Amino acid sequence: MLAPHPPPPPEPSPTDPKVGGGLSLPTGPAGSPWPSWVGWGIVAVATLVLVARALLAERQTVDDVFIFLRTARNLADHGALAFNVAVGQGAAEGARVEGTSSVVWTLLLALGCRLGARGLHAAKLGSLVAAALVPTVCALAVRRATPGRTLALAVPAAALAFDADFATWATSGMDTPLWALSCVVCVALAERPRAAALALGALAWVRPEGPLLAAFGVAALARDGRAAWRLAGLSAVPLVVLTAARLGYFHALVPNTFWAKMNAADGKDFTGAGYLASALLRRPMLLLVVPAAGLFVRTVRTRATARVAIALLLATLVFAGLAGGDWMPGRRLLVPALPLAAIAAGVTLALVPFRLALATAVVLCAEGGLTFDHTLDQTWRRNEWLDERVAHWRLDRRPFVDPYLLDWMPTHFLRQLAPYVAPGDTVAHVDVGELPYVMDDVAFLDGFGLVDRTAGRLAFSPSDPALRAAAAEAFFAARPAAAIVVLDEPTGRPLSAAQDAALADPRFTAGWKELGRVRTWGNHPCVTYVRRDRTPLDRFAARARMQAWLARVPDVAALDD
Repeated sequence: MLAPHPPPPPEPSPTDPKVGGGLSLPTGPAGSPWPSWVGWGIVAVATLVLVARALLAERQTVDDVFIFLRTARNLADHGALAFNVAVGQGAAEGARVEGTSSVVWTLLLALGCRLGARGLHAAKLGSLVAAALVPTVCALAVRRATPGRTLALAVPAAALAFDADFATWATSGMDTPLWALSCVVCVALAERPRAAALALGALAWVRPEGPLLAAFGVAALARDGRAAWRLAGLSAVPLVVLTAARLGYFHALVPNTFWAKMNAADGKDFTGAGYLASALLRRPMLLLVVPAAGLFVRTVRTRATARVAIALLLATLVFAGLAGGDWMPGRRLLVPALPLAAIAAGVTLALVPFRLALATAVVLCAEGGLTFDHTLDQTWRRNEWLDERVAHWRLDRRPFVDPYLLDWMPTHFLRQLAPYVAPGDTVAHVDVGELPYVMDDVAFLDGFGLVDRTAGRLAFSPSDPALRAAAAEAFFAARPAAAIVVLDEPTGRPLSAAQDAALADPRFTAGWKELGRVRTWGNHPCVTYVRRDRTPLDRFAARARMQAWLARVPDVAALDD
């Protein structure tokens, strides 16, 4: 007969003298501990500082947010979770492509549209709310892991208050703040393993790398093999539901962004190692030194909160390395690593001698202040090919109210295409950001494959002849009224593999002609082609068409003539 499984050893009490003083050492009047309102007061002040810093960067907008907004608008208005829909109708099954990086964020934006909160400013405000909740949830996680450590719960908020990367993404309108919040919620639940396992499994609904973090988190939660299997089963439930829904609606096992980004050379500013190094050099104490030191403190390792925080931090670093980074500023893929590391720091500093804990907390706060180097005001967008960014240390007078000025490039394309492109047409565009958001009644072929299944597969395997042929056939089957192509300056060939396949076909020269070209980033020529059978409208009719597009998106405006 098998002996019963021995119970796990009890975790040391936070008041055990062997644990250490940490940030709960009695230093108040008459030797009494700090009252709890002191810690929560620091959290509140740090959150206000974070929000103010985020509002400095409110004008910085990454155009991928418009992929979310167009997809959410189509879901709210046409009932189709798709980037392209027929006007007044839902998308056909073949047109349904999961082109956004977050199911939950897309659904929330669509719900906002239905309730009247639509557009860029609603997305930005929503992301700011999610970011502002992060310091409080971090504090709750630390308090649950180290009850009685009054000041320790304020460590994450203080470490995050001045961080430029976290603040910049807080007003991006992207899924990044929600992703960071979801990760810290999982950590806050770590002392309740079953709830934490379900929350870890639900991360797949928030970002595609969710299953990777869930695997690391479950491994950190489990105390033995039996518990590991039980927790893994719980975490698999949300993932199974999502996969079934994905197969049923999109007929795909993984989101299209996997094919478009995980193996493509375009859109990446760093190698995986370089991307990680750029973040670790910016916050070495927070992301590396303190979490690593915590692993050598026995009492830290006994806390499920610290173990899960460090595990998710490690998973985030692994994913960023595998993905190879991306083009977006501010180390987007590593933003969740900041609060995860901050929670680990809070638990660690609660369980080490007071003077060491206090000195480390001060260094963490100062380190965050050193990232307070600039705020980006996108006046550079008027001359996009120069890619110059001007620093302005002032808040917008009316954040989330004034219309967002389109970049120079999409404004140029609006004026250029209006005489040739009518509602219901298709445009082949190398990008799918601001222009498709404005031209809401026009379908788009995506050169880099973010919202285009065929182009995405080719981006993953650019040398596959069958995929090149399929991408070319998709182009000619759609017969786009216009094509916007960025050429590699040294070779003269399109940077997009899908567009390269189409332009190499003799049918392209026979059916399309060059309309004009301008310089874009990296001094690469950006060329606009139009179909040869298109007769342009006169300038008054073309301007009226452009104004009609802009009137349907009052949250954005074209640059002045």
